Amino acid sequence: MKPLSLCLVQMGDKGLEMVSSHPKVLPKEVLNELTYKSMPMGAKAGEFASSSVGDLFYSSYIFSLPREGSRDNICAIIAVFNDMKYNIDGIRKIFSFLIKELETNTLLKLDLIEEILPNLYNGFSKGNIRIKISSVATITIDFENKTEEPIDETNVLEDDLWK
Repeated sequence: MKPLSLCLVQMGDKGLEMVSSHPKVLPKEVLNELTYKSMPMGAKAGEFASSSVGDLFYSSYIFSLPREGSRDNICAIIAVFNDMKYNIDGIRKIFSFLIKELETNTLLKLDLIEEILPNLYNGFSKGNIRIKISSVATITIDFENKTEEPIDETNVLEDDLWK
């Protein structure tokens, strides 16, 4: 379940803007399109979206970033893949767990998320994520890189017919 890239988008002063991507392998045109497609109009914190940009596929998790003295900012963390054969539900669970853990430890900050993007990307490659975010908080996620075997529809139909 290794993504091609991970991206971070926020609502800036002039609209949606790409904060960071890791690794920096996506062309500027793709990043621009991802910026606007990853966070649909009216998106709310906790929502999850999946779609495509050209021949790439992505999943984004929208979250709210607290700001002192003004209303919360809305952001999205995005995983971009070369094909559709990735575990969409697994991505949703990992992103929501990560954001909840950061929020629980009062560490939900844009610069911190930007800083841990490389570790998160490497964790996807290894099949487990271990990110030390402070002297007292470490986020650990273990997951298996499984692909479901397709069901042989012929055998299923045959079993039903001969019951």
